[in-house]
Amino acid sequence: MYCKSLSLIFISLLTACGGGSSTDSSDDNISSNGTNQAALNTLSMMAKYTDSCGNETAAGDAALLIHNSDYSNKEIVYADDNGKITYQTEDSNQTISIVMRGSEEINGIKPIFLTTYVDHPIVDLGDYYHYNNSTVNCQCQTFDLNVNTPARANDIGTGRISGVADDGHIDNNYGYTSYIGLESCKSPTEQWPLISSLISYRNPEQSFAALISDISTTTEISAEIEGTVVDISTNDYEATRQVSTVIDGIYHLRNYAFDQGSNVYGYAAESAQHFSISAYKFESLYDIPNVDDAFFWTASREYSSVLDKTFDLPLPTMDYTKLFDILVSTSGQYDLSNVANMDYLTVGIEAASNHQTMLDWYLYAPISGQVPKIENIDISAFISDDVLDASIDTIEMSVSARGYVGIDGYQDYLSSKSELTTDNLVNDQWSKSDFVYFEMTTSDFSISNSIKSIGSAKVTKEHISNQFIDKTFNNSLIKALR
Repeated sequence: MYCKSLSLIFISLLTACGGGSSTDSSDDNISSNGTNQAALNTLSMMAKYTDSCGNETAAGDAALLIHNSDYSNKEIVYADDNGKITYQTEDSNQTISIVMRGSEEINGIKPIFLTTYVDHPIVDLGDYYHYNNSTVNCQCQTFDLNVNTPARANDIGTGRISGVADDGHIDNNYGYTSYIGLESCKSPTEQWPLISSLISYRNPEQSFAALISDISTTTEISAEIEGTVVDISTNDYEATRQVSTVIDGIYHLRNYAFDQGSNVYGYAAESAQHFSISAYKFESLYDIPNVDDAFFWTASREYSSVLDKTFDLPLPTMDYTKLFDILVSTSGQYDLSNVANMDYLTVGIEAASNHQTMLDWYLYAPISGQVPKIENIDISAFISDDVLDASIDTIEMSVSARGYVGIDGYQDYLSSKSELTTDNLVNDQWSKSDFVYFEMTTSDFSISNSIKSIGSAKVTKEHISNQFIDKTFNNSLIKALR
């Protein structure tokens, strides 16, 4: 079947990055035949969709796959009309996959968004969200905005804007910046979202910010919140430093320093929940045979409620081949435990048709162990193999690892992730994290011919290069670090 072929390529090459969420619910302890089930453990969730404006709908088409030890399907549990899913078992842990659907049909079917967790605790997951970028049920409108900078009336700065669906055209002038045709979207029953603008200057370096609470009534505003220089120490001179102000769970006023000689700023707005402070390095890789584009990202981040301190953010040390080798290992074993502070691994694949996602697959696994046999996962009940085989023209693959200073390994992460909310980011458990990520994209190839060539034989990096010599690899946007 196609999905098995797809996952074989996934394993043979490499893959990755992932996402998921949390839940709520409970169920009776009496089975349909009246047997007392008090000793059983219950996994439950309320599956929901949320769009770009925060509109929530029940995911009545969601499902839960329960897997055997070889990753084949043991059982499929479908959501009810309210998105509720409940599964009972004597086991305390179970490998599962959560199936969600896209909002718009492609080639006659809704895309599949699949998240697989190795050995997930059997617990209440609460509200499990799938986020999409749909604005179909949003009220969207374009606006023009002038942001003045009284303190630098005779200088031209560089403006940035956050909280909008589209930046429109940005025009920097002496003493002000114009945002022309910016688009903002909201739920029809809610207020317009907060919009923020920052304008940065050189000679001397300064930065100023403004918050716009209601864009529908504002055409001009002054940037009078002066930015504070944030001291970020890192171990790589080429690392980019970034600071964002988190307000109502949204990342605002993102600004960057691309070299050690430039300043990066934070803005102590009264409405700020906390700040996201990062150091990261993004590398384009050109030395992989027959790969046109590949990327490796290392990052360190800290959430803080204050800015007046030194943030020590050394980048994790790793060669990208450590991630590549996970899925081309001849032994089937992988081990990233020697990379400091990593708690879990994610692998994934995104298969697209004409730049539209048909299948988006993420898998969470321990930081060391056996490469999961995801080729055994059967999703034919949700998407036709024939449709996939005829439609897919691009596959994006990646692999990553993440670690939190306050989390002790994979199981601790799974048991604690329901507590990973915007409000709790500054807690010691979650406030500091490290991240490594490798990604590449392939297109214009024959899945069936590739699989026949690779077969079930042991795969080396040289063998992969020979089998995929005519592939075209394309850039793909990395969304892991906001």
